[in-house]
Amino acid sequence: MKLLIPLVRSVIVCGALVLVAVLTLRAFTEHELQAANDELTRINQEMQQRIETREKMIERLSASRRSAHLRIGKQTLDLSGKVVDTALEFIELDESGSELARQSMTLPGEVVYIDAWTVKFTHDDVAHGMPLTGRTLVLLRRIYTDQLAPSHGPMIDTPGGIPPAYVASDSGRFEQQLWSQFWKIASDPALAAAMHVRVAQGEAVYKRVRTGQTYELIVDAAGGMSLTPLAADTAISSAHGSSAETHR
Repeated sequence: MKLLIPLVRSVIVCGALVLVAVLTLRAFTEHELQAANDELTRINQEMQQRIETREKMIERLSASRRSAHLRIGKQTLDLSGKVVDTALEFIELDESGSELARQSMTLPGEVVYIDAWTVKFTHDDVAHGMPLTGRTLVLLRRIYTDQLAPSHGPMIDTPGGIPPAYVASDSGRFEQQLWSQFWKIASDPALAAAMHVRVAQGEAVYKRVRTGQTYELIVDAAGGMSLTPLAADTAISSAHGSSAETHR
């Protein structure tokens, strides 16, 4: 009996030690598991944030905006069926797609060109949506055709390309600065780099047109201009619209 007491005590002590060890290990394991879960949650949140940021960058790089509509009216044909001249409307649009100005004109020929100055900024600026340099800027210049020299083409009615109320803003002043020294920026790499300009150049888009067609002039955030066909009855808000007539 005397020998059993120490043995029982030893068993009890060992059991207690084992229990303490198990509880300690369990607590340690739970702590490790919680820490691992917290770290995994943090990594997932960080990855999701990076994905969202990347998606926004891609969205900004691929963004585009409407700049104008080109509506084709009546075309005069000669005896052989060749187009002699084309009546058209050129409708400038603001940032929201509302009408800014409208010009009607009749020009010789059937291939219509729209000429502009474009300033394209670095992809990094566009991707990050920088306030002044986060998109391509376009200053519409004139319209001409395959039968009318550019120097004789009607000027598009955008004096300076900047509405008076916009000139006083930071964006307006910056844009004015760009247009006032456009050709210098276009030919001086150091100046272009200082203004985050990737490309400054004249561009023209053109289409062979037919009566009843409507085209939309689109400006890509990181690229240039494109002229894409639209339904002939596409509506435009004319809340800010005005009109001008030009005939040649």
